[in-house]
Amino acid sequence: MPSPLVAIAAASYGLIFALFGYPIFRVLLPIYGGIVGYAVGRGSIGPDYPVAAFLLALALAILFASLAYFYWSVMIGLAGALLGYGLVTGSAIFFYPTAPAISLLIGLAGALIGFLVFLAAKDLMVMVASALNGAMIVGGATYSWLDPVSTRDYITLAVFTAVAVIGVVVQFRLFGKERKYSAGKYRKTPSQP
Repeated sequence: MPSPLVAIAAASYGLIFALFGYPIFRVLLPIYGGIVGYAVGRGSIGPDYPVAAFLLALALAILFASLAYFYWSVMIGLAGALLGYGLVTGSAIFFYPTAPAISLLIGLAGALIGFLVFLAAKDLMVMVASALNGAMIVGGATYSWLDPVSTRDYITLAVFTAVAVIGVVVQFRLFGKERKYSAGKYRKTPSQP
């Protein structure tokens, strides 16, 4: 069980990201690209060659991070795919813990759906993704903090749901009129001529 300070720090970060993830997404975009590049590089070479796997992972992390600004639409789609995979696989494992292969296949379908939905509605999906990712972090911190509690699964699910809903509502109210990620004209706000 992590210390309460670590759980509070993780929950605070998750809450900030859930509530204000839309404007900070551009800052985190190259970080996401680096993480994806590292994961691809690490998974490309087997565990028998750890130095080569690390070097390839590092090179791909740098490459993906530097290309993130140019290919941000793809990165938003990948964020949707990762989120779709995580949510669907996590839900499938939660409800059917004895069928991991089915959870994997259902998760891949969730990844495809998440990718396509995020590309179609980029601005809204950045808000939803950051709210859900922040809620997952807060939920994970809650889960680890409540380690000996027998009802921690239900408490964690309730905390995740509350933070996710509040995060989406707050971001939509604060940033709903902005168009940072979608192509085309920016929406005019009442203060603009």
